[in-house]
Formats: sequence, structure tokens, C-alpha cells
Amino acid sequence: MSDAAHRADRDVEELVNRLFADKAGHDSVLRAESSPLLRDLWDTVAGPGLPGIGIEEAAGGSGGTLADVITLLTAAGRHAVPLPLLEHHLALWLVTASGGRVEGGAPWTVAPPPVSLGVDGRTVTGTLRDVAWGGAAERVVALAGTGAGAKVLVLDPADAEITAGRDIAGQPRDVLAFDGARAEVLPGTVTAEQLAQQGAVLRAAQMAGAMAAVYELTQRYTAEREQFGRPIGTFQSVRTHLVFLAQMAVMTQVSVDRAAAALAAGRDASFAAYAAKLLADQNAAVSIRSGHQAHGAIGMTREYPLQDHTRRLNAWRGDWGTERALSDRIGAAVAGARRVATVAMDEGTLSV
Repeated sequence: MSDAAHRADRDVEELVNRLFADKAGHDSVLRAESSPLLRDLWDTVAGPGLPGIGIEEAAGGSGGTLADVITLLTAAGRHAVPLPLLEHHLALWLVTASGGRVEGGAPWTVAPPPVSLGVDGRTVTGTLRDVAWGGAAERVVALAGTGAGAKVLVLDPADAEITAGRDIAGQPRDVLAFDGARAEVLPGTVTAEQLAQQGAVLRAAQMAGAMAAVYELTQRYTAEREQFGRPIGTFQSVRTHLVFLAQMAVMTQVSVDRAAAALAAGRDASFAAYAAKLLADQNAAVSIRSGHQAHGAIGMTREYPLQDHTRRLNAWRGDWGTERALSDRIGAAVAGARRVATVAMDEGTLSV
């Protein structure tokens, strides 16, 4: 695969950051916490085809590379966009990779693994848990079964009994119970591991964007807030927090870009993908702590946007691999490696 496939389109980067800065942000976050879906915001984002980035045009998407998807989701994290952009992409990716086609601009979502559903022909029974925007999506896509028996199921949430919920960031996380629901059934060409790796890298991209926002907010606040006659950002203890915040955001973004390049190249990306998510989880903890310590009490208020990002970081730390689970898998793989170069060098391949 060419290097161009690993680089994001600069026009995409400029478009998404300009659009999100203008149309999303703190006010949208507050509105979203009392709404199942901000359909006006979704329609605005869907107008130029942004939710379909990374999906082939022939299958109903907008085209573009995985690097473009990373750019979209990093920007979404940076601007705290309260929409299921990651979930929509994964749903479309599962369907189109299995030979299906997607139509229309309404949001879809994906059921996080593991999925336990009974499938009898095209009839599905069972419960999907922790489905982001599950009650508001037009379709929910689930990967059921393993190996040759894996199936991609496209379900209508209207056929489910829905128990609405919210995560710590106020974003919808619903339970959908199906009892004899009809589904579109496609052969599962994407494995559960591939889905988990893709989800881990994309969530880490959103977290990198959120960490960049925490740094930017903190830098601006500490430059404006004065104490003892000078900006608090000139005090060494506060400057230390700023350094930490910048480091966490950049380290996470570099790890995400490296993992995305491995995924796009078709290599064994398990180590790079899970390491990126683990690093994002650990760096998020530092960003949350340093951001709030530098801001003091104002950072906890609903009116100030810092908590838009830090609450998302806390919620996302448990998505697509918890810190404990990823540490156990990566630690076992590293302990079993024959050579240090297998772990430390780009040329090495380490399966997790």
C-alpha cells in the first residue's frame, strides 16, 4: 500500500476542524445530554458526507482512507462532538466488508463485542448491551459467532425493547432486547479481533483529540488567570502540568497514527492497536488530573467546557479494551517474545 494511503487528506482535516469548531462544541454537548440524538447536528455533518469517510463510494460511502477516518475522529474528540461517528463508521465497515451496501445518511451504530444472540435463519433473539445511541440509530450492526460461522447482523432498533441509559459523559448507552426480530444477515468476513483492533485505534484517536483540547483549554486559562500579579501559567508547578498535557496528547496521537498505518497496510496490527489504546487510557488519566489541577474548581463546573472533554476521556477509557485487560494481553505477549527486537523495532511483529 502506498504512503498516500497512510496520510490524511489536508482538505479533510481543514473541513472537519472548521465545521466542528463552528457547529459543535460546548452548547451542543449540553443539548445532547437531554436528547437521544442531535439530528440537526447530524444532518449538518452528514451534508458533506463526513460520516461515510473511509467507506468505498461503490458501497455507499464517501471514499477516503483510514487516515482520513483518524482525522475525522481526532477532530470529533477535540471538539467534543456528541454524535456516534465512530460507531457509524464501524457499522458501515462491517456491512460493506461483508459485501453489503449502505444507503441514506441516517446514523447507524455497532454493538460492542462480545455479542450473544440466537440466530435462526433471519430471525434474531437476544440482548445487546452498552450500545451507543442504540435507541436513536436507524440500524444497529452486530458481529455474531466466530470463524466460518460468523455473521454480520443488521437489525432495526424499532424491533427491540429499549432500555435507555447514559455513560459518565452523558452520551446514550442503551440496552436492546430482541425477540424474534427480522435481520439482514451477511457472512462475517471481519473477525471479532479485527473489529476490536479497529475500534481500539479509532477510540484512541478520539481520546487524542480530547487530550489536545484539554491542553489547549488549560494553556489558555493559565495564560489569562492571574495570581500575585502575574499569569498562573508562569509558575513552575503549573508549567509542569502544561508540559504533561502536551506530552500526553502528542504521545497518544503518534501511537494512533502508527497503529492506523499498520492496520491500513494489512500487517498484524494487534500489538500496535492495543498498545495505542492502552497508552491512550493511561495518558487520559494524567490529562484529566493535570487539567483539573491547573484549572482548580472552575474545571468542574457545568458551564466551563473542560469537563466536556475529561468526562469523555473517563468514559472512553473502558471502551474497546480496558486498561487491565489490555495490560494483561500485552504483558503476556511481551514476556513470551524471543527477542527484544520483536518488541522494540518496527520490523518486529508481535501478536497480542
